[in-house]
Amino acid sequence: MKSHRNGHRSKGDRVTARFCALFLGLIVLFSSLASSRWAGPVLHERLTGLIARLSASILALIGDASASGHDLTFNGFPASVEGACDGVQPMYIYLAAVLACPCRWRDKGWGILVGIPAIFLINFIRVATMMLLGAYWPDLFEWTHLYGWQALVIILTMAVWIFWAELFVRPRDQATS
Repeated sequence: MKSHRNGHRSKGDRVTARFCALFLGLIVLFSSLASSRWAGPVLHERLTGLIARLSASILALIGDASASGHDLTFNGFPASVEGACDGVQPMYIYLAAVLACPCRWRDKGWGILVGIPAIFLINFIRVATMMLLGAYWPDLFEWTHLYGWQALVIILTMAVWIFWAELFVRPRDQATS
């Protein structure tokens, strides 16, 4: 435990406060952009359509799958990949954490280059497995959709951020201390 005499803050406290303020500010900014009028047709509709098509392509290897727009059908089970299911929210939270991190821009670039595709892949797997559940175990679909995968996406997104920080940021911090 550290004592702060005379109200002075340590450099670590200032860095932490700056990270938190920047992180929250970026989340507000990205959330505003993602919910703006242009984001629907430009971002969400294209991304949900892409996820539906990719899921149908993979699911077609094991059953009857098709996609039309953001609608997806697998072995007779229909679903719609909606804007909230496109993975944008975990991506922008991750992006805010990377950009707020007090590290070199090159390290942030690696975080974006590695993390965003990883989170897209996590979300793609989520959609494909939800279709499998819907087709083969429909009683599990709603609970898994609302609770299981929601928590898992949060945990896996945090794991991607921790992986990046441990691989790119921490070694540099240890070298300077």
